[in-house]
Amino acid sequence: MRIMTSNIWGDYFKNPVDVREDFLYDVLKKYDADFIGFQEVTPNWHKGEMFKWLLEDYNFVGTEISESKNYVPFVYKKEYFLVAKGYELFFTPEEISKGITWGVFKKPDGSFIGICNTHFWWMSGPEHDVIRDDNALKLIATMKFIRKKYNCPVFAFGDLNCTRSANVFNIFKENGVEQLYDIAENKDNIGSHHGNPVLGDDGRYHGTTTDKDCEHSIDHILALKGDFKVLEYRIVEDQKALDATDHSPVYVDVEF
Repeated sequence: MRIMTSNIWGDYFKNPVDVREDFLYDVLKKYDADFIGFQEVTPNWHKGEMFKWLLEDYNFVGTEISESKNYVPFVYKKEYFLVAKGYELFFTPEEISKGITWGVFKKPDGSFIGICNTHFWWMSGPEHDVIRDDNALKLIATMKFIRKKYNCPVFAFGDLNCTRSANVFNIFKENGVEQLYDIAENKDNIGSHHGNPVLGDDGRYHGTTTDKDCEHSIDHILALKGDFKVLEYRIVEDQKALDATDHSPVYVDVEF
């Protein structure tokens, strides 16, 4: 199973969706994940073409409540059957874009899996670290609810807006949630955030690779400890990914 997270660079900065979405779609199509979580899905992403293109291979969780401006929907391959779903908006200073979208799915082999896509609060400083700690506790509560009710593996992923040294990871560890980077058999030592692409004279955005290592990543994939292996943990640095968004998609290949 392949699980991916992708912060798609919301159009907050006069960076329109329509000149980037085809590049991002090509990347998503190439890597063909079973589940893909998105962050910064502003209303113009909901209205754009990429979500329509994805319907060829995927179903959505979260877009059916677009009136609430869900900025963290995700998609799943059509061979999975949706059993339950939910959405929680974090109460942050913005109170709009940060939250959790979750789902429970029956796999083709009849077993179940829980999926949580999230985006944590972003500003720096001790008073903002406290908000992220609260985001982490709410995510953990959702993961444990799914585990208790459905007795299945539970994965979580997204832009946590903090590096691996942040206190949220102590909170995760204390609650049996592990960073899949730590247990991956093969992994990339690259940061997940490469910075804003720059608009060129050709009307396209152009991004560059980062010189930061994995310790500077702010996009993470996690799971409650369970009976599975993480074969690959990869940071996507295809040029189209660098051009489409400021965050490289991150994926894991998991074997049960």
